Amino acid sequence: MASSENCPEVPLREQTTNADEASTQPCRSSTGAGRPPQALNDASWKSWNPEMPVIPPRSSEKLDAAQRAARKVAAKQRRVKQQAITDVVAELLEEQETCINEIAKAHSVLPEKVKLLITGETHYRNRHEESLANALVRIKARQVNADRPSGQKFQLKELQKMVADDPDMQNLDEETKRKYLGELKESCSLKAVGIRSTNTAASHDVQATLKKVYGELQALAYRTGIYASLFVTRGHVYDTHAATWFGTDNIMDFWEDRMHLSPDYIIKQLELWACNEEKNIEARDSLENMQKQAKIGLDSGFSSITKHLRQEKAIRLRFANFEQIKYKFGIDYEGWPDGIPFCSPYKIQTIDEIRRLRDAIRDNSFRWVRMSSSRHHEYRKQVDARREAGETVGVPRQGRSDKGKKRKAPSNENPPQASKKSRRGRKQSTAKSWEIITTSDEDSDGGSACD
Repeated sequence: MASSENCPEVPLREQTTNADEASTQPCRSSTGAGRPPQALNDASWKSWNPEMPVIPPRSSEKLDAAQRAARKVAAKQRRVKQQAITDVVAELLEEQETCINEIAKAHSVLPEKVKLLITGETHYRNRHEESLANALVRIKARQVNADRPSGQKFQLKELQKMVADDPDMQNLDEETKRKYLGELKESCSLKAVGIRSTNTAASHDVQATLKKVYGELQALAYRTGIYASLFVTRGHVYDTHAATWFGTDNIMDFWEDRMHLSPDYIIKQLELWACNEEKNIEARDSLENMQKQAKIGLDSGFSSITKHLRQEKAIRLRFANFEQIKYKFGIDYEGWPDGIPFCSPYKIQTIDEIRRLRDAIRDNSFRWVRMSSSRHHEYRKQVDARREAGETVGVPRQGRSDKGKKRKAPSNENPPQASKKSRRGRKQSTAKSWEIITTSDEDSDGGSACD
């Protein structure tokens, strides 16, 4: 393995099936490898790479006993004060809700309208969200740049000034604003997931995007020490981009040493499989495929959130009895799509609903979460109260078919007979004697053994 002095700035391990030259093998510093850490701090990725630049951590001062005690008292006081404020605000919100309902009833309007007038609306948005300002700039660009040749079109700052000086764009009604915002969202969605018009454009898109992905994964590997492998192939025999694979550090040794498969063999088999599939987006997003994808995503996330429980048997995700899982282990979920019942994906028979669920799992808007101790305790109290009231929580297990009937206990005179299958599985072995038996007298006299 090469030393860290010979490492390139952005090392990549990448190879295509039609490449003539082998790619650069990324290297990792061998300093500190193989020796146990001297302290807990020495077990970090930084100690294994002492010559690499380090992101400075946040400075923190070391406190003595008196300072720790003072901070503990101050924290307790803050908690008491915060609880008092929370109680007062809760009472105020209850009174406000009552007043809002009374005003809405008196003026025959919805309570949401009254709340909007009281609370107002924030002008701040999350980053990269479609905004009205961008929508107006897009409309203005279509108006003034449509007939201008390339290289002579107005730039962003000029367009923004035109929008600010245009009185018609500063006095738009709400319907027009929503229309412009909708057009901008459609345009952004088209750029993100639209279909390329030619194979050449698709090939350029693949190369440019993969280059960014390789750089991000390799940089992440240097910062955190992760391993990652990636296999990419075309989806149709007429596509022009080549099949390729990428791996950080020596991750491809895993496929060769443990799986006994070379990366070139894997990518060739993957390319054959993908080209034989010949499925478009609609075929890939069939009801059966999306049900399978959603079920795999749900099971994978549930297995990850429950592996810390260390049960003798793995906890299986059962939607009908999820309340019992929540009661016993404190596992809950967030972000399940609205309007879709919480059930197995195989019970969802609508394309739109299963696609919404699959996409929510993919973009992590749906996730399994661990309940806090207080929240879990409160939920257990609610379930106990429901059970005491006679309500059945979850789906009870099916009882025995002979429930309520007396069953005869097996007696020693008539022991239960083994099934035919178990009897067939047994091997009837008979005791075998030795061909030659050596006695102690013959050993002492030096005689020969007898048959």
